[in-house]
Amino acid sequence: MLITITGKAGSGKSTAAKIIAEKLGYEYISIGEMRRKIADQMGLNIIEFNKLGELPENQHEFDLKYEEYQRSLPVDSNIVLESRLGFRCQPNSFKIFLSVDDRVAAQRIFEQSRDTDSYASLEETYETTIRRNNEDIARYQSLYNINYQEPSNFDLFLDTTGKSTDETVDLMINLFNQRQANHE
Repeated sequence: MLITITGKAGSGKSTAAKIIAEKLGYEYISIGEMRRKIADQMGLNIIEFNKLGELPENQHEFDLKYEEYQRSLPVDSNIVLESRLGFRCQPNSFKIFLSVDDRVAAQRIFEQSRDTDSYASLEETYETTIRRNNEDIARYQSLYNINYQEPSNFDLFLDTTGKSTDETVDLMINLFNQRQANHE
């Protein structure tokens, strides 16, 4: 069964998704990584890239193309799909949302090394992270009339603040396995 994972910036979704895919022997697909590569090729950071995508003339290239791709994935495939819209594009998947305290998220992001997202200070990271989360909410509300952070959209809504990666992954896999056992 396809697993979709989304969450707030800095919640650990990429790390958890990669580990889950490895532990389950699933393929890992990240829409965010695809988008970051394109942004980098354009000489943009992800926030600038998202702003371009909000223009009506860019909607297909920046959003609908990825939505179509996600919808094309068979729900019975062994894939961990990390994507803001995965839950919407794959409504029958096992849907996970990871939340996190904004200060903890900023610390995690500041300590990472990403070519498309680098910050001079922890405070800049914090402000940018809050702005990005709010812009993401507004973006998907405007484009799709959804709040991608609404807990009722997910099978598991998990706050990763104060949890280790191992704890987060174990909780996610255990609940996924329970659901699999209930559907057999």
